[in-house]
Amino acid sequence: MSADGPSRRIGRVADGRIAVRLAPREREILGVLAAELAREAAGDVPPEAGRDDPGLARLSPDAVADDAAASAAFRELTGADLAALRQERFAMLAETIDAVYLDEAHAQAWLGAVNDLRLVRGTRLGVTEETGARPLDETDPEAGDTIVFLWLGWLEEQLVEALAAGLPPEVEGAG
Repeated sequence: MSADGPSRRIGRVADGRIAVRLAPREREILGVLAAELAREAAGDVPPEAGRDDPGLARLSPDAVADDAAASAAFRELTGADLAALRQERFAMLAETIDAVYLDEAHAQAWLGAVNDLRLVRGTRLGVTEETGARPLDETDPEAGDTIVFLWLGWLEEQLVEALAAGLPPEVEGAG
């Protein structure tokens, strides 16, 4: 892994694998959050808990702005496949939560799962561009959730950078 600083915990190593150096507690938290969202996304929650949840709705946004019928038709066509893919990503993350190294497919699954977690949590929190830009008010009842949201963003950034480090170099003059 590169020496970008002490906070870098996920990065590509010389053999192409992606090293994951998260603390055991971080792995535990990520695993619990992902398992919880997997259950919620699968509908394995009490009916009142999932009803009108803007976070879960964020996982299936409208495909066509201002056209509820077209968006509903799109969800009808793609919803089951996207839900299955989401559950597969959560399962892959659960299977590899203690791994020291990830291959490309597992790192992509982690990235998708972490992204889903951020989308749902951010929507539920009502995050804005200012979230995280100013000091956190520790007396805010949502401070802990905001910290988790920001931590997920930190993980997502490192996963993106590690995956991007495996892309072929840009060809000059191409596209």
